Amino acid sequence: MSPGLWVLVALGAVALAGWAYGAREERVAGRTGPAAVRAVAVFLILGALALPALRDSGVGAPERVVLLDISRSMTLPVRAADAGGATRLDSALALLPGLAPDRVYLFGDRPVPARLDSLDALGAEHDASRLEPALQAARLGGADSVWVLTDGEWTDRDAAREAATGLGLGVRELRVAAAEPRVALAVLRAPERARAGDTVRATLEFHAGGGSGGGGELPDSVSFQLEREGTVVATVRAPRPAPGRTGRAQIAFVPRDEGAGPVWRRYEAVLTDPPSPFGVADRVGAWIEVSESSAGAVLVSLAPDWEARFLIPALDRLVLGGARGYLRLADGRFLEMGAGPRIVEASRVREAVRGARLLAVQAPPEDLPPWLAGALGTHARTLFFAGGPGDVPGAGVRVTGPLPGEWYPAGPVPASPSAALLAEADLDLLPPVRELYAVEPAGTWSVINASRNRRGEGRPLLTAGEDGTRRWALSSASDWWRWSLRGNEPRRVYEGVFSGIVGWLVEDATPRLASLVRTPAPGEPPVWRIRPGSSDLAIQVLDEAGAEVWSASVEDPPAEVVGPGLAAGRYDVLVTATGPEGPVELRRPVDVEPDPREFLPGPPSEPLAIAAQPSPRAPVDIRSPRPVWPFLLAVLLLCGEWVWRHRIGLR
Repeated sequence: MSPGLWVLVALGAVALAGWAYGAREERVAGRTGPAAVRAVAVFLILGALALPALRDSGVGAPERVVLLDISRSMTLPVRAADAGGATRLDSALALLPGLAPDRVYLFGDRPVPARLDSLDALGAEHDASRLEPALQAARLGGADSVWVLTDGEWTDRDAAREAATGLGLGVRELRVAAAEPRVALAVLRAPERARAGDTVRATLEFHAGGGSGGGGELPDSVSFQLEREGTVVATVRAPRPAPGRTGRAQIAFVPRDEGAGPVWRRYEAVLTDPPSPFGVADRVGAWIEVSESSAGAVLVSLAPDWEARFLIPALDRLVLGGARGYLRLADGRFLEMGAGPRIVEASRVREAVRGARLLAVQAPPEDLPPWLAGALGTHARTLFFAGGPGDVPGAGVRVTGPLPGEWYPAGPVPASPSAALLAEADLDLLPPVRELYAVEPAGTWSVINASRNRRGEGRPLLTAGEDGTRRWALSSASDWWRWSLRGNEPRRVYEGVFSGIVGWLVEDATPRLASLVRTPAPGEPPVWRIRPGSSDLAIQVLDEAGAEVWSASVEDPPAEVVGPGLAAGRYDVLVTATGPEGPVELRRPVDVEPDPREFLPGPPSEPLAIAAQPSPRAPVDIRSPRPVWPFLLAVLLLCGEWVWRHRIGLR
């Protein structure tokens, strides 16, 4: 309010008080004092809106807000040649006082407000670097622009740019690290179980980037080697991907000299050329349980013919962990099929059957030895080729026959897991089956039917069903191999029949007592999937020194058991329970490692420089809070006036 208006308000207050005491009140001595008090009270009331508040309104010059990156990549040196010198975080903290921030937000996997006096002992420990949540937090705090102190190695650059533009937030990125072209390893994917002497195929994922990627900064190809306990078992060279892209390399190796019992081995992929300039993300590993028993499908044939010769390659391709076949010999021993056939004892076959993901058996039901009949009755996934009449363990069906006459495959193809693969098949080109048995009762699905002499009602050649978590398939015909031997359309039908039904059989199969859903990150609880039918479950987690970290016992375990969050390190997990086949024990190592994505290079990028934009909402007239003290003082003055009036004789 201008001085002239203040004068007018004061004159008005005096005129109002003088008129009230001069014209409306009795003329008694001492009226001047109460009149002056009223004039002051009126002046305070009229001028209250223009008087200063007792406290600051908080509206003033915009704050300077700084977002400081504290992800693990900030622990690296500024340049590769500066190893052992100042880190990127040190450089950022050195620049911070020059920005004179009013507020600081630390960001990594989440934004954290921080005080300036608490940054001396700051560490970079976040396993991710995401800027978008920090931008949103700064905007909610009232900032209209921010400075970002970072090494530029954050993973949500596009999302952060879109968020800043949408919020109308100005962003200025200050980088404290030089862009180094480099290659980094992301993950090694390998089967969890393998058989000694078999070829194991692992997939290595790696990233390239960090610099412009041109001008010969990185070689056109990248070299790796696979190690086991310091011994090189395989080497491979793969093309370098474009900057910011992911490359994949296939590594094939053969585990050897592992002994008869299963043993866990850690295999590590190591980057050899070009070497990592910072010494990070150049080594990734995976645990593989190696044993003499097959980890995938196992075929046991008690009536050997040509079926196993064609079925095992199909199972090896369709089932994770491959396939192994055993043919019974005259003396009760078995011939193990493969590149190097050998004669093994029945105990070796029983061990392979116990660890199989899918159990396939070719035999007359009445000729099954007790141990194999028991395995068929309890195994979660079975494929049985009936070689004669009898009750099939585990399927709840009986095979009778063989049926007289010639039986030819006939359409239409019924609905089943194989139907899509057989939709355009010409079944008239298939030869008849040599023997066909009747199945009572039939399963849930009939995969393909056959009719006698191509006329009349069809009978199932392959039927399948499930009971709770168990799934089974039963072939009531023999000589499927004749279809594959003919090639062309008959072979395509053979592949379609078994691709569909085997894929359905092994879907979500969990033959282990307990399997780790995924390797947990630090602080993330491990989740164990428990085999159905287990009881008296006990899980014990031990650290590298053998001390117990966590344990739990459950009499009737649920489908999944969740453990506690674990710190980074190596652990041994011991699981015991009573499974469908009796007492079972599982021991395996678990490595809890930080997320490697923080050290993976991204595509070349320029520092963000986004100008602040006005808010799309209508402007709001921000006023200071109405002062309260003038009204309180006016009330006190009016009370004093009332007392004074009574003392001089006025009402």
